[in-house]
Amino acid sequence: MLFLQNILRVLGLTCLMVFTFQAVANDEGLPWEKRVVHGELANGFRYYLFDSRQEKDAPKGLALANLVVLSGAIDEEENQLGVAHMVEHMVFHESDGLPHGVRKALTDMGLKQGRDFNAMTNSENTRYMVNLKNTTAEQLNAVLGIYQQIAFHAKIKASSLDKERLIIQEEWRGKLSHRSRVNDEKKALLRVGSLYPERPVIGTQATIKNTPADQLRTFYQDWYAPNNMALVIYGPVDSAELEKQIKRTFGSEAKRILPKRHPKDPLLDTDLKMGQLTDSGSKVNRVALLYRFKNEHANTDESRRDGLIDYMTRNLLTDQIRRQRDVLPDHVRVLSSTKGSVSPNVDILGFSVNVDEGYHALGLETLIQELERIKANGFYQQDFDQVYQKVEKVAERNKDASKSRGTIWSVKMVEAVTSDKVLYDPKESNDRLLKLVKTISLKDVNARLKQWLSSPDRILYTQAVGGKNIDIGMPESVTAIFDEMRSRPLGALEKEKTVATKVLPETAKNGSVSLISRNTELGVSNWSLSNGDQLTVLDPSVLAERYQIDPLETDTKTFFTAVSAAGYNVKNGSTWAEQIAVQMADATGIYGWTDEEFQQWRKENSVFLSSKQKAQSLAYRGAIENDDLATLLGVYRANQVTPNIDKDVYDSIMASLKRSAGVDVVRPIEMFSRRLAQARFEQSQTALALSDLTPLSLEKLNQVRHKQVALPVQYFMVSRLPEKQVTNLAAAYLANIPRDMASYDQSTYETAPVIQQAGQAIVDVSLNTEPKAEYRLYAYQAVPWSPIAAVQLTYLGERLEAQLKQRLRSEVQGVYSVRVGLDLNKETNRAELKIQYSSSPERLDDLAEMTKKALTELPKMITEEWVDEIHKAFVDVEQNRLEKDFDGTLVHRLELSETLYGDDRYLDEMDELVSGLTLKRLKNLVDTLTFSDRVIGLYRPLD
Repeated sequence: MLFLQNILRVLGLTCLMVFTFQAVANDEGLPWEKRVVHGELANGFRYYLFDSRQEKDAPKGLALANLVVLSGAIDEEENQLGVAHMVEHMVFHESDGLPHGVRKALTDMGLKQGRDFNAMTNSENTRYMVNLKNTTAEQLNAVLGIYQQIAFHAKIKASSLDKERLIIQEEWRGKLSHRSRVNDEKKALLRVGSLYPERPVIGTQATIKNTPADQLRTFYQDWYAPNNMALVIYGPVDSAELEKQIKRTFGSEAKRILPKRHPKDPLLDTDLKMGQLTDSGSKVNRVALLYRFKNEHANTDESRRDGLIDYMTRNLLTDQIRRQRDVLPDHVRVLSSTKGSVSPNVDILGFSVNVDEGYHALGLETLIQELERIKANGFYQQDFDQVYQKVEKVAERNKDASKSRGTIWSVKMVEAVTSDKVLYDPKESNDRLLKLVKTISLKDVNARLKQWLSSPDRILYTQAVGGKNIDIGMPESVTAIFDEMRSRPLGALEKEKTVATKVLPETAKNGSVSLISRNTELGVSNWSLSNGDQLTVLDPSVLAERYQIDPLETDTKTFFTAVSAAGYNVKNGSTWAEQIAVQMADATGIYGWTDEEFQQWRKENSVFLSSKQKAQSLAYRGAIENDDLATLLGVYRANQVTPNIDKDVYDSIMASLKRSAGVDVVRPIEMFSRRLAQARFEQSQTALALSDLTPLSLEKLNQVRHKQVALPVQYFMVSRLPEKQVTNLAAAYLANIPRDMASYDQSTYETAPVIQQAGQAIVDVSLNTEPKAEYRLYAYQAVPWSPIAAVQLTYLGERLEAQLKQRLRSEVQGVYSVRVGLDLNKETNRAELKIQYSSSPERLDDLAEMTKKALTELPKMITEEWVDEIHKAFVDVEQNRLEKDFDGTLVHRLELSETLYGDDRYLDEMDELVSGLTLKRLKNLVDTLTFSDRVIGLYRPLD
């Protein structure tokens, strides 16, 4: 087909394309995916059901039930700001059939808020979500009954609203940050001309405090109507019986006339609108230009074809923008593009450049020049042909998408319902797309490109470090730049570079491996490599037999880990140098190759090796199909044998670091964090400064990198390949890597853990520019690491968080975000506790005292009922983990066991993990936890 199209283009016979489209067009809408049972009751209430038992890989017993109300903040009136969200909160309180509230009814079912049930509101809709783990018909019917109370029978009492206002105020307060301020400014610019900027979902502090309950009841009566709702359920359900129950539960409510909806789409015009992001916390200098245009969707072939043209144009534009970065002038960089929707029928296409300070005008001129150049030239035929082939490949691959969607079915159904679209059968839909794509030519795509870049509704905005004011002219002067660029001979577009096909360097003479020890009962063997490195190999099939885990079709990968002591927290040297050297080595890839060559090779070979550097270790990890293990080991070897940093990589990363270090903006929260670090670690935690970078020449960083790779390495491989094959590959690729630490002074690589100091301290600062206070606690307790202790502490952290939420939210109220982390740090043998929440400033001290008291009462939180609950939960989680990802689970546990114990005992004792979750053993642990070494941070607003 491509060959025929090319001949026709040469002959100028483009009319056949139109004829072809007319020949395949079929504007009968595609139906819903046939496995989704859907319908509508007489009162307009809709439902969409998917029986998960149709999928062999679906989570057993799991049901996801969503009640969708198709109204949100955009449907509010001027005197109802935030009401849609407040109603979402209030329906969990009293209702006609549940006088003690929906929340209590759900918790009485054993469900936990946040984990098993939740709700959310956005501009267009409100959604209630319940997850059932071991679904029964009785449980599901109970959920439907609760949803009926939410939908039609909430009381919304003023007395309950007054209590809930405190929670909503803290939710509003919790969103106050530099990032949210900037996002709000952007949204206001992008959606100018619509109601979205005027209808903040959460409302304002004033409306949260003062909106009367009758306004909530009005919104509830107006929009919580059966003909404005949908029920979406994914789970092991008898759809026929469930349909009957839905009719019984929701069918008696009368259909209602809905109020007239506000228009959602912004009014588009021909004006160039200009704005500026002014937040003082900004650390970026940027110029952005955005085009807005109509893009309506329908269930027709014409609309599907338009969507394909959009998709192809967007892909081609992304690639072309990437290429044009190579011709940007000095002081202008990071040319990028984005495309999305600002409303149901209006799309936005945005472009931006980052600039050095004082070069916004140059950035604007460059941005306009590159866009006009792309519009004038259009895309190259060879690029179009590649995207065409990509569409065909993706469509063919997506035909089978529904066979392995799992819980994605729930997401897909909800997305279709909330956007008023149809969830198509993947095969039917992609077969239709494969026909339609044959009607699309380069001419169609270039026409779409010009249509987008000629859209008269445009938005131009700037952003500057510190929120400084930037003057880049008036709309007339900007329009003049467009006119001037169109009159210039702009030249051809950049073409895709020809990238040489690379092969890995030849390996040197094989090293050797020698067996140290073997545990046949666990399938573990330990080996010494001739260069001094160590290798531990695990055959997971041995333990799979012990745990009666059936092999999966996906158990065809080898997991690889390489760990050395090349941590960043060196006692003699620069911690920055250690981290930057690793970053630059990763960016270099294979020394002597260009970045394009390495990325192309990695993509073609599906090899991805990640690195993670900690205070006292450096680890490389990767997983690859068994047949390609040599390739993974080969790229690791090349990185170690030739550890030099590429000069272009050095120049690029160092320039970026120097730009960041030169930004003289310290946000208040960063200052607070630094003072906390000073109290915790007895050393200032400062940002990277130019003075830190000045000594870091390419030569110096190469020296650091050579020292890092000279350290001995401990390897771990979990593989179902024959042991002989694994060890032969280790001899060929790993045992001959030179480890030459003898040539370096050992003391130069002495590292230390980053640990909180003993004692107590309080950091109390008034810095916040927002009306918000924050509480933070960092504490530790010496606890020897063991797998059982790690599991115990994880559950204790969850228990403490739940109890704090109950006390701080329910009893005291006024705290929205409560986060608790309790982990056993294997490097420090410490149980490390972190508690953080935000609150109103006037309540901070009282809440801090309450948190202190809660910690003293930790032993009382260990109840028999809770222990029974977590015992059962852990058994379920562990069984699911082993069944779904047995080999991947063993990778982590093997590394922990060998690193911390020096043997494989963790693997031998995995079935003992649950033994730690008994009342006695948990109480024994908790009795030792005083967390007397602690640092408390209190972050208050400016006086």
